[in-house]
Amino acid sequence: MEQKPKKLNFGTSGLRDTVENMTDLECYINTRGFLKYLMQIKEFSKGDTVIIAGDHRQSTPRIKKAVAIAVKALGGNPDDQGRIPSPALVYYAMTILAPGIMVTGSHIPEDRNGIKFSKKSGEVLKSDEKPILNCVEEERKIVDKERKKTEIFDAKGMFLKKFSDKHSDILRDIDFKGKAREMYIKRYVSVFKNIVPEGNKRIFLYQHSSVSRDILKEVFVQLGFDVVSGEKEISVEIPDNDKLITQKADLRSEKFIPVDTESVSALTMAVFKKMLNENKIDIGITTDGDGDRPLIVYRKYINGTPSTEIEYITGDILGVLTVQALWAFGSKIECAAVPVSANDAIEIGLYKLGVKIVRTKIGSPYVVAQMDQFLKENRKNNVVSWEANGGFLTANDLVIDNRILKALPSRDALLPLLSVLFLAFKNKKSIFDLLEALPKRYTFADRKKDFPLEKSAYILNRLSLEPKTIKEIVFDNSKAILNHYDGHLSTDEQQKAFAIKEILEKVFTSKDGFSDVKKINYIDGVRITFSNGEISHLRPSGNAPEFRNYAMADTPSRAKQIVELGIAKIIPELSL
Repeated sequence: MEQKPKKLNFGTSGLRDTVENMTDLECYINTRGFLKYLMQIKEFSKGDTVIIAGDHRQSTPRIKKAVAIAVKALGGNPDDQGRIPSPALVYYAMTILAPGIMVTGSHIPEDRNGIKFSKKSGEVLKSDEKPILNCVEEERKIVDKERKKTEIFDAKGMFLKKFSDKHSDILRDIDFKGKAREMYIKRYVSVFKNIVPEGNKRIFLYQHSSVSRDILKEVFVQLGFDVVSGEKEISVEIPDNDKLITQKADLRSEKFIPVDTESVSALTMAVFKKMLNENKIDIGITTDGDGDRPLIVYRKYINGTPSTEIEYITGDILGVLTVQALWAFGSKIECAAVPVSANDAIEIGLYKLGVKIVRTKIGSPYVVAQMDQFLKENRKNNVVSWEANGGFLTANDLVIDNRILKALPSRDALLPLLSVLFLAFKNKKSIFDLLEALPKRYTFADRKKDFPLEKSAYILNRLSLEPKTIKEIVFDNSKAILNHYDGHLSTDEQQKAFAIKEILEKVFTSKDGFSDVKKINYIDGVRITFSNGEISHLRPSGNAPEFRNYAMADTPSRAKQIVELGIAKIIPELSL
């Protein structure tokens, strides 16, 4: 009996699954479904070019080939731009008014991969997903009929070798450097080259397996930075309970290394610490696997004296500094969309600049939709957004030092990296100094891995109110006050609200340092605010069987402690 491959589903941003489940057949069908949807909305027709690219994962060339064959099957011309960052693909595709397809699993481990689709007009939005999936199912039926007539796939959903060999020239050489790469580099060098600060601009670039590793080096070198990188394997020490253990790490690797800028590993920080201290450098940079999430690591100063300790800027705070930098370079930002999980220091830090902040669900499709809404309200506004992972989006063209930076309404790592470093060097300040001027609110995030989806659903249902349109409830000792909803809680709903409060206070105990529950926000997951201002945000991952915990507190150690308690104790207890 023929084995039926598992169907792929949309996550927070595109398709993701294990490499085993991302069969040639599923990637082929889903790509055809995406293009069929574009035909319906008049963004693709036979003869049109479709830009494709991928990351450094071992499975990416195979999946990219399935995508390219699907493009060709629907009458399109696949244009393989090689291995480039996701924002480079989107920028190039939008510039030439073509759809784009990026094969990448972003920051998740190599045993998984994914496909990100983009339209001529930019990112796929949540409103696009249902009609895309409808088209996918239509194409599935068509492909099933084709399979009965022509031998293309084997029983496991992989291309037969004789069929695959016929398309051996459909992809370019893996080291191909094309127009998309060139245009992405030029986007930044042409704008920032006239505001290059003077003095020693020495930084460390951790290249690992990021698809943006060579582009980052080229851009920063062209802009006058002294970039230290390396290709050797080094030994680092990482904490393990009460001791340090030695571990090997590649500064540049052909094997994929999952670097998550939202939950930075001890190994990643150990690499930065060793390289910064050995080379007497204050700043280190990198991105995740597909180059749309940035990471800046900096040296801490104590009483004005550099220490050997290092820290990283969380993505939400990096966004605040990026907006401040854009203002300093002459681009006044009026509106910003940020996810509900982001640090509340955003509102405090940008208050004096008068930036209008709107909170959204987590994921770039949601912040993009809010950016579109801002522009509908006033086309003259300069509109941006960013996520807790640091990816920065620009809805419209910005003027930086009298030069035009074209819009890129898709997550990008290079703009925040450049903006913040330029701001620091221009003002002759350390990154530590820039952060000291911001409100002292700290975030931390991590996730409980291999957490079944049904357990995630159980927790959300247990802690949620009906109707689902309720966005937030605030407790005042005697009653639940409903916010962001046109109506009132019934007596039964109020009782349920206090029952949820009681459940939370049984697991978030005073013994662990928690105060009583003051507020519960349901914009995305369950975001709990305690009366002392601390926050614990519980949310299933949209891309993997994981349950994420974001925390906010007045000290970094407490934010980390809240997350660790959540993963080790609270999430398991809530799932019982």
